[in-house]
Amino acid sequence: MKFGILTTTGLLIAIGFASGVKAENVSDVKQLLETKNCSKCDLTGAQLSGMDLSGANLSGANLSGANLRGTNLNEAKLNGVNLTQAKLQSASLIGAKMHGANLEGADLTRANLSLAGLVIASLKNTNLTSANLVGANLESANLAGANLRNARQSVANLGNITLRGGSLAGIDVLGVNLRDANLTGANLTGANLNGSDLTGANLQDANMANVDLKNAALP
Repeated sequence: MKFGILTTTGLLIAIGFASGVKAENVSDVKQLLETKNCSKCDLTGAQLSGMDLSGANLSGANLSGANLRGTNLNEAKLNGVNLTQAKLQSASLIGAKMHGANLEGADLTRANLSLAGLVIASLKNTNLTSANLVGANLESANLAGANLRNARQSVANLGNITLRGGSLAGIDVLGVNLRDANLTGANLTGANLNGSDLTGANLQDANMANVDLKNAALP
């Protein structure tokens, strides 16, 4: 028992020094690691890389600038979470609930967001390069300036999104719903939009070079 306490304490001290987490936040990190229940916790800048946080309740928590590289967040409750500038490269977020989450400027390169719920989430200037978005729901999400270059396979719902100035270059979104999406100035070079619904979409100044629009419903 004492060994377990000492191990946890040592880990928390290491996390504090490595990340610059404020002393008053160490208790929140401890609570998360021990209970996976840390709703509205302050985890600013926390070092949580590679940890198993599957199913954790982090709704409304502040994880801005946190290091979550390779972290398992499958089916985690992340509604309303603040993940601005967070490092989520290769993180697994399968089935994560992220309604209204703020991911502005976060790095989700190669992250697995399959079946994740990102309705009305803010992904402004987010890096989603080579991310897995199979079955993800991004309805009404703000993707202005986001990079979805080579994101994998189909996205279930991108209806009403904003991608002003963002990039879908090379993305395979066969049969995607882009109804009423704002794609002003977006880079769609080489995207596969075969059979997709672009009804009401704004494509002003969008780069449509080599886009596959076969069987697509156009504006």
